[in-house]
Amino acid sequence: MVFLKHVIGILKMSNLIIDNSKHFEDRGSIYTIYRADMCDASFVQDKITKSYEGVIRGFHGDNKTYKLISCLHGKIRLVTYDVDNDIKEEYILDGDDTKSVSVLVPPRVLNAHQCLTTSCIFHYKWSEYYTSPEDQWSVNYNDECINPEWNTDIIRYDFPGAISDRDKNAPSLKDFKKCLNKT
Repeated sequence: MVFLKHVIGILKMSNLIIDNSKHFEDRGSIYTIYRADMCDASFVQDKITKSYEGVIRGFHGDNKTYKLISCLHGKIRLVTYDVDNDIKEEYILDGDDTKSVSVLVPPRVLNAHQCLTTSCIFHYKWSEYYTSPEDQWSVNYNDECINPEWNTDIIRYDFPGAISDRDKNAPSLKDFKKCLNKT
């Protein structure tokens, strides 16, 4: 289990919320997303995705990787789902807000996000090296048990990349859990 070493966030269900202030000046802003003394998780890789309005990515996860998730630009709706405790959490991460908010997602918690603005830059630190989609868990992006309640008004169904085939064709949470319990 990862423990916060400083009082910089709050523990909320299965995810850790890390809330840092931003410093603003005439040139722009500067802020910290991660310091090694923030938590006991060690990170080995950073990944960034750029998405356009309405794009949904996920639900993905695995049984070993911590992910520290931040929005660097634009606004995203992040939904996480703890597969062991059936807990759904929802967050709005706004890269242009006056505070820098990150969510530490532990292993065995699925995550998905939707870009709510013209474009978004989603940043996440990984505690394990990313290898391939086949090494990750996937659950259908619109699973009825998770009920993510995506903003359907902004999904561009005419844009072929709005939702990947992987996310559209992923199994339901119920089917995923049946397979998970067999392993």
